[in-house]
Amino acid sequence: VRHFNAASGAFDGPEETIRIPLLPPDRFGRRLFDSRGLAASALNSGGWLIHGAPAADGVFTVQSIEPRALLALTPQRRITGTAAALEHISRRNWGPGQLQRGSLHTTLLVPDRRRLDERGAADWAVGDRALLIHLFGGIGGADGEASPVPWTVPGHFSFGEAEVVRDPISAEPRLDLRYFQIYTNNPNGIVSGSLHASAYAGSLQRGWIGTRPISDLLVRVDGPALDAIALQAEILAARYRSGDGDGLAVGTPSTSCVQDSMQALWIALQQLRQDSDLDDLSSAGTARRLQLADALDRLLTPFGRVRTDWRGNAEVTFSAGTGRLSAGDPGEGARSPFQASQRLGDVLLSWRSMLPRRAHDAMAREFLRAGLPLWVLRSNQIPGADPRLEPLAPTTVLGQLPVLGTLLQRLLDSLFPPLVPAAQGFSLLVLGIYGALALGHGFRSGFLSGPWRWPPLARLLPRAAGLLLLPALVEELIFRVALLPHPLEGEHGGRLLAWIALSTGLFVLYHPLAARLWYRHARGLFDDPRFLVQCTLLGLACALVYVVTGSLWPPVLIHWLAVLVWLEPLQGRLRLAR
Repeated sequence: VRHFNAASGAFDGPEETIRIPLLPPDRFGRRLFDSRGLAASALNSGGWLIHGAPAADGVFTVQSIEPRALLALTPQRRITGTAAALEHISRRNWGPGQLQRGSLHTTLLVPDRRRLDERGAADWAVGDRALLIHLFGGIGGADGEASPVPWTVPGHFSFGEAEVVRDPISAEPRLDLRYFQIYTNNPNGIVSGSLHASAYAGSLQRGWIGTRPISDLLVRVDGPALDAIALQAEILAARYRSGDGDGLAVGTPSTSCVQDSMQALWIALQQLRQDSDLDDLSSAGTARRLQLADALDRLLTPFGRVRTDWRGNAEVTFSAGTGRLSAGDPGEGARSPFQASQRLGDVLLSWRSMLPRRAHDAMAREFLRAGLPLWVLRSNQIPGADPRLEPLAPTTVLGQLPVLGTLLQRLLDSLFPPLVPAAQGFSLLVLGIYGALALGHGFRSGFLSGPWRWPPLARLLPRAAGLLLLPALVEELIFRVALLPHPLEGEHGGRLLAWIALSTGLFVLYHPLAARLWYRHARGLFDDPRFLVQCTLLGLACALVYVVTGSLWPPVLIHWLAVLVWLEPLQGRLRLAR
């Protein structure tokens, strides 16, 4: 190897012979790191950061390795604008263009153009710290791993910390990464706790940089906030090291790397609120800090209610040293005061943090919507010399089935959206505007006529229940949820308008088609241009509400009310009968 020369700023320093061990394959026949591709790697020109020590023969023996390009403070690419940044997280970060074996991509996402420094990342100084959001994917190819869930790559999630340090060799500022690993018992020897990158991702003995695709998101978090997250993650990691005293820590839908990392974040947020330190959550303005805190709360508690075990563990943590809670005498067999609920109800209360990919992307979106820049570090099986391995992107449930996986994710997202008062207000506003336009056009064109006559309640209730199911619920699932990109997918601009136009057009076309295939007695009505205008107004209103709220229920409500009012008090049922 040729060492870096700090004086010239290039790799023209002295040459040295070092040893990079080719470790034996693991139990599956895979090598965690194949050094034979280092010289041919496109990253070789940028150099490598190695850790190790001289062996008994005096030859420096490498124990971990990281590409310098990954830690440099100059991103390869910058993307500005909230919509473009959201699209990168949802579609491009794990897309085919950034999933090539042996490649590395660093991207700076700046949702607010006013935060973009003309010199790139020059506003990062030595000593600056950032929250790290870590996700890795799967191992594919001929020697790939089998997934525990068909057509799903779960991956792994953790928080961590990035700090800008001055490199002792080059004297240049660079990133230094540390991971807050909450890790179950595993055959790789990875121990839960705070692990430096050299002991985790870059380790030749147990690291993943050579076999898995990795995404690390960095967002600037200053002061007590990062310390609070690190402390709570360390408490959870200590529990995993001992299995809460039982000696065994296993992953379940309720307790896992991602669920308990999110538990650490929730407890840390409560600690910050208790200490009035939310100002240190980010460098954004007060309004955006509060917006970010509320958004993270909705992510962690999507139904507005926290899990019982999380709340109990927070109380145990906050009461440490106060004498309020006692675990009893260990000599008498007392159990740990911490809780780890496996109840289905608690799993559902934190369902948004059940899968690593979902939590990783959701966290990124909330930071971007709060106007905070994100630094994305992506690597794929460095150096990429083994042709029998391919990087697999982590997915949500059935994510490897392109159509079915997308439809399932859209359904889940629309069924259980976060409770946002502003979204409810927007839905009511659209309902009012739509009602005024539909009634106004209907009466002016003669399609609607008075007077209003409500049927008896005993007859109305079963009819209303039937209309809620069909057409309201069924048609909204087809024409809105299945066809329209969910807001979490980050679609925007002209393409989103095109999807809305397609959804509305097919919704309108569906009615004349139905009249020709199975609803023939309504053909005259469904071919009436006045009726089709009503369908267009209804389709646009439902689509607009859906793409803004991301919830199935507001468009279902609007659809149901529109059909109910037309069929019952406005005598639409009589017109259908005729």
